[in-house]
Amino acid sequence: MLLLQLFFSIESRLFEVVMFGFALAGIVSETWPRFMVLWNSLPGKAVILFIYAIIANFALASASGLVNSITGVSASALPYSHNFALILMVPSWFFVTTLMALVGGMLVIFVYLFFLLLLKPFGVQRLWHKSGYRFVLSTAVARFVWTLGVALQLGVVAGHVGLLSEFNSESANPLITVEDTTKQQLESNETQLIEKQTEEVSELEKDLTTLLNDAKEKSINYQKTQRQALASFIYEFEADSRSRCAHPEGTRVIELNDYEILQIAKLSETEDGYVYSVEPCRSAAIGVSVTP
Repeated sequence: MLLLQLFFSIESRLFEVVMFGFALAGIVSETWPRFMVLWNSLPGKAVILFIYAIIANFALASASGLVNSITGVSASALPYSHNFALILMVPSWFFVTTLMALVGGMLVIFVYLFFLLLLKPFGVQRLWHKSGYRFVLSTAVARFVWTLGVALQLGVVAGHVGLLSEFNSESANPLITVEDTTKQQLESNETQLIEKQTEEVSELEKDLTTLLNDAKEKSINYQKTQRQALASFIYEFEADSRSRCAHPEGTRVIELNDYEILQIAKLSETEDGYVYSVEPCRSAAIGVSVTP
């Protein structure tokens, strides 16, 4: 996967998908039976539900922040849009965090390998494997290597869906930087040595930088798509075209309270296609002129 692509310059997307699928299938086949054993016990089921409740709470807070970043008002004033934002975020949160949990469980193999090596001089060849299981150490090493590759790939996937802060903003600092100022302070022979060493790692650094930049770009595009979908939902479904509060023609409003409204107007020049403003409610019921 990532490691093979970086070191062997394999650019095929099909290769990436196939190798990732094989590794993921192997991890699931190893961990799923243990997961089911944990799920079939009452304490295990409580732990799993507690973990998913934590994930759901984070997704709920993230959805609230998304609504606020678009409209500029609290998500409590837009309950339907808040729910829609949650629908947009829950699948990615649950999917990626579940896969990461599986990978995290497989990384315990590293500790398992360490204990196997310590206990091997005492004649202990296996800890939890069935009798007759062959090549315990070599298969454990293979699992660990493939799990590490899947973990790296899942890190990129998590970046795509905005679960890693390093990929969340266009203004974020570059993940890989090269300092050039120190070269000016070195003598010519030291500079040549550094340049020679730089050439040796430049290709790997270039590939890794390209991979991370691609993940960052996909993350930004994914979040833009989420924002546009939510903004369209707010305007088309949450906002009212008619209201007791006067507002300009062509705009829609959401009543925040008895005295304030959120006014929404289409504006193609903005990033999300809409402009939001909090305006006073001009209504005859409260003795205010209804002329917009």
